[in-house]
Amino acid sequence: MKAAATAHKPPREYRKHRDNYRQRLLKERGIDAIDGRTATGRKAKAWRAYALQKKGGKQCLIDTREKIEAGTFSLWRALCLRSYIVADARSRGTPINKRRVKLPAINEQYDTAMNQWQRINDELELDKGLDLARRLMMSNGER
Repeated sequence: MKAAATAHKPPREYRKHRDNYRQRLLKERGIDAIDGRTATGRKAKAWRAYALQKKGGKQCLIDTREKIEAGTFSLWRALCLRSYIVADARSRGTPINKRRVKLPAINEQYDTAMNQWQRINDELELDKGLDLARRLMMSNGER
């Protein structure tokens, strides 16, 4: 005689945010780690192109270029984490962990990445016009 089969619940599906993977890719590949085919990659690369164009294009200083690349990566990380948070909240039905009644730790990582990008964006002063030295250099170059 066979024993009755008990109904087992399937194992819970865990989704990973892959932020550690993105950080490792940056160390290995640099700015080429950003996939320009994804929506987040396109936005990050568009910001990079805008920042480089505002800061002088190919004649941009090396330290400014490095700051722009760091900002691009921080923006990419923040956008990827945000999309993960939104997808996780949709699957749970709420952004708050129901058992612990608080936000998941991934929100702190998102805040950190977004604050890094905001700080870099403010340091680059992309919203301001060209400074006096840059305007003089541009006017002398056009003559």
